[in-house]
Amino acid sequence: MWNEERIRELLKAYEDAKYRDFHGALTHTRYERVGVRVPVLRTLAKEIIRSGEWREFLAVRPIILYEHAMLAGIISASVKEPYSDKIERLRAFAAEIDDWAVCDITCTSLKCKDERFFKDMCAFAKSPDVWTARIGLVVIVGNFADREYIDGIRETINAVKAQDYYIDMAVGWLICTAESHDEGAGIELMKTAMVSDEVLRIAAYKMRDSFRVSQKSKEEAARLAKVKRKNNV
Repeated sequence: MWNEERIRELLKAYEDAKYRDFHGALTHTRYERVGVRVPVLRTLAKEIIRSGEWREFLAVRPIILYEHAMLAGIISASVKEPYSDKIERLRAFAAEIDDWAVCDITCTSLKCKDERFFKDMCAFAKSPDVWTARIGLVVIVGNFADREYIDGIRETINAVKAQDYYIDMAVGWLICTAESHDEGAGIELMKTAMVSDEVLRIAAYKMRDSFRVSQKSKEEAARLAKVKRKNNV
């Protein structure tokens, strides 16, 4: 039977104090940390899913440990279940997220090209809740940052309501990824989407550091970021 004590014992068996201290400097969370590396958590998630006890695991509350939240996110994203159940589980899990890493590791476990998924993630991205919105944006980054979705992406970016550093970062990341997938797509978004100067700066910065973005696009992105700031003075 899964309960908080059993989960704590499981995670403590893989405790890495040095990793806990290193990762703790990069993230901020209300949860207690054990210090378990992500590859280990992914392996544990697979084992829990294979055991058939994943529903019981996901039902355990309260979530006290950071790695428990990570595991719950990976399992929620990875388990095979009816589509509508998956979406509702993700929506509910957003309430447990208070950290970019839990959000993003959950999202990178979500691989799907279903049109319903794109529409639902666009709806997530438009939520006023920061973590629901970031789930939507990061899932789009990982699955739909392609030219064929550019109009829907622009519409979604224009409708983003949540205001937070991690939302700006996600939108900038999305624009950069679109450019890396199809030259000109991200630049088009920088020109036509209703984004802040900060998002333009982030997108240009990410393009500058990307090996998949051409030098021409990097220069144009930098120019657009500067022009936008100048025009808004």
